[in-house]
Amino acid sequence: MRPLPCEIIKCQDGVGFWTFTPFKHTYLLNKQQMHCETRLIDGRQISPQQRRYIYATLRDIGLFTGFVGEEIKAVMKYEFIARTGAEYFSLADCTMSQAREFLTFLIEFCIENDIGTSESLLMRSPDISQYIYACIANRKCCLSGKPAEIHHVDAIGAGRDRNEIVHLGMRVLPLAREYHTEAHTIGRDSFCKKYHVFGIALDEYLCEKLGLKAK
Repeated sequence: MRPLPCEIIKCQDGVGFWTFTPFKHTYLLNKQQMHCETRLIDGRQISPQQRRYIYATLRDIGLFTGFVGEEIKAVMKYEFIARTGAEYFSLADCTMSQAREFLTFLIEFCIENDIGTSESLLMRSPDISQYIYACIANRKCCLSGKPAEIHHVDAIGAGRDRNEIVHLGMRVLPLAREYHTEAHTIGRDSFCKKYHVFGIALDEYLCEKLGLKAK
């Protein structure tokens, strides 16, 4: 059997160790594939809080769609598996990582389909930045779920034409009119501290979704 390609990595104290790079000489790297993904799986089981948030969100989706009880849970689990390619799992003993991914999926499903919830999804979200990103993409207020205006956390400046400004990289928040007004009234820092939110930098996808100039 051909040995795996490897190399020595030296630490600051001079001690070295072997690190194996089995794909070092494959066509993937020869074709300049510069991006990869590393996933860390949390072996701990789903927490009571995760389970509570998942079932609360499933209940909200069920009220919207007409499915009840175990029906909506089965429908959303299979939808999640179909979209992500994840393996089948049980909410009784899945890992924290699986629960986190499923909860994030449910929250984004609510945002995309304009599903009202019994409490702000901001309170349930395991990743605030990902939640706000989804709200921006769907023009939904990250605090109320209502239709949102785009609040520029990075001030544009008076008199500048917003249609001509390159928005790529600028930080924004999606806010309903009343929150947008409050943000301008009390100032950026006070508003973000009060509601525990922060601006998300616009990438090309968000600029395209919002119809903003990116280049």
